[in-house]
This record gives sequence, structure tokens and C-alpha cells, in this order.
Amino acid sequence: MSNSYNATTILADPASTVAGRQVTFSTPERMANGVNFAFATGNCENVISQAFADRCFITSASSYTEMAEWRVPLVSLDHDEIEYIVNYRTHGSGSGCNIRFTLDVNGTTVTSILALSSTTNAFANNNGVIVFPAGNHYYATVTMEIETGSGAEVEIFSVMAYFKRIASPIPAGQKNQYNASSFVTPFGTTRATVNNAFTSRFAHNMIDNIGELRKRFRSLLSWSGVYSTSSTLYPNAEDAASSQIYIGVGDINSLFAYPLLPSGFENLSFDKLELHVKAIGDVDFTFFGQSLSINQASSTTIGWSVFDLEIDSAQLSTVGDTRLPYYQATFDATNENQDNLVSLANARSQRYPPAASGTATANTIIALTLIGV
Repeated sequence: MSNSYNATTILADPASTVAGRQVTFSTPERMANGVNFAFATGNCENVISQAFADRCFITSASSYTEMAEWRVPLVSLDHDEIEYIVNYRTHGSGSGCNIRFTLDVNGTTVTSILALSSTTNAFANNNGVIVFPAGNHYYATVTMEIETGSGAEVEIFSVMAYFKRIASPIPAGQKNQYNASSFVTPFGTTRATVNNAFTSRFAHNMIDNIGELRKRFRSLLSWSGVYSTSSTLYPNAEDAASSQIYIGVGDINSLFAYPLLPSGFENLSFDKLELHVKAIGDVDFTFFGQSLSINQASSTTIGWSVFDLEIDSAQLSTVGDTRLPYYQATFDATNENQDNLVSLANARSQRYPPAASGTATANTIIALTLIGV
């Protein structure tokens, strides 16, 4: 079938294409299947995966109130369906409770509503399909809001989201990864079977497809503070509504990811490792060995900043004796972080929202995402 793929087909043997070897039909057939499979399913994994302590993420808001926000990488401009899964329970009456997720790609949005009814530990899920705006896009922003019914409260234990795979066969035509002017060309797999011509176009498309697919981002680290928590059923700070909002010194060397950065990674000519940070006002901090600065219009301005991260290839792997090029990406134990991240000595007097100047909520990080190829 044209542009089809089979998840059980074995990979092509690289040794089967070296000089002097006879190339049989099974090699290009497996290569075509592999590229189709990689485009349709590659990195269709969690872009949000965050869990919360009991009675930490809880709200009694009677109308939709923003509770969290994440920046997520897109899979491609053809992967347009996102699935949300939430582990939750309701307290009190347990009626009229809903979650609203909004996926925003450069101002184009789609909302998904999850109705919550269980007063015991349960799961809710729903999906959203977005029509991507014209232009080049590689990330989206996901905002989570909650409303509750009279006398009810919603408690969240975990949030997960992922973009769904494209089912086989992939629809006909060239496919956009992130750039509207560059393409992945799926293969008609029947053209790579026995007794078919092995054309130069096949080889050129294969090389171009591999180069384009290497640019696909995945989420390496995703975190959001929990905003607007409230509870009348559990009013004591030790019981509820005591979620973490700001990045603090306690996150140094404890909130981290381990990106795999093989030899030659630094020579790749496209965007390959980015840190997306949501902050209130200006913040200077150190992450992954690099001193970074967020400069915004005012101390109450809330916005996302994007940083291209580089690596020092001379560093040794930090994952035991695996001898693999993994590196710990985290908030480093520097004086800059000790001075500027939230701590007992640098505490905030209010919880966000709303944003307030001075030591109320300003100069804080309230969400971040690390993405890499």
C-alpha cells in the first residue's frame, strides 16, 4: 500500500549497502518502511509528564482559572492531534467540575474539555485537533484551567500529554516537519519491492528525509509551577494549597534531564537544544553551565524566553561508567543561582497570580521546558 508502514518490519542492515555487495530488494524496502515509520511515530511520546503530591494541586475555583502552563515541542506540522490524560479526584459534591486545556501555536488555538465526576482516584482524557497557522512552527504552549461546581474541589495527581501518531498509510504528498519550505517525502513501499527499479530519486529522497527527521525535537524536561491553588475543605497549609510556584534553590541539581549529545552534535547546523523559560520580570540564572538572562518590559511582565544551549564537548559523561555522552542539564550550584532563585533568604511574599512588583512575585521562574533533537 502507498506510504504505508509496518511497526514489526525489521531494520535494514547497513552492511548490505557497502561497496561490492549485491543490494537485494529487502534493503530499500526496509529503508522505505523505516522512514515512513519514523515520520509517523517518531517522538510521539509525552511532551507533558508531571506528578504532584497529595492535596498540593487543588482548587475550589468556581470559574475557569489558570493552574499551569507548559511549552511543548511539536512533532511535525502534520501531527495535529494532541491527547491529554489527567489523574484526579473531586472532593465535596463532585459535580460541575471541568478541566480546559488550550493548545496555542502562534496565536492559533484549540481547546479540549475534560469532564470530572469521580470522587475517587480516576482518570479523564480528551483530545484536540489543531489547524496549524501558515508559516514555520516547532513549538506550542499548553495552558491548563480548572472550574469547579458549588461545594466541590478538584485535586490533580498527574498530567500527561502527547501528540498522536499518524496511522498507516501516511496520506499522500510531501509532509512538513517544521519549515513550510522543506519536506519529508514518504515512500510508496510497493515501489521498493522485488522487480522494481531502484531509482536515483529514491536515494536522494532517502538522504533528504533522514536529514529532515534529525531536526525533530523531543521534550527532555518539562515543569510548571501550580498557580491559583485554593481549598476550603483542606485550608491548612500543611494539608493543601501549598504547591510550588517558583523555581528555587532546592531545584539546583535536583530538577534535571540527561540529554544524549553524541560526537559531532555541536556541529549540527540547525537548532538542536533549547531551554524555554516562563518568568515574571527579569531573572539572571545559570543552567547547564551557561549564565542566562531574562530581560522583560517590567517587573510584572510575564512571558516566555527561548535560549539556544551549547555544550562543552570536552566534558566527560556524568552518568557513572556508561561511557555514553550523556550530560546533566540542570540549575547549577553557582552563586548566581544561590542569589537569584527563590529561597528563605530570597523569599516571595505573595503567591502568583497576580504578578506584583518587588519581592512579592517578581524576578521568578514559573515554568520551563528543555527540548532537544
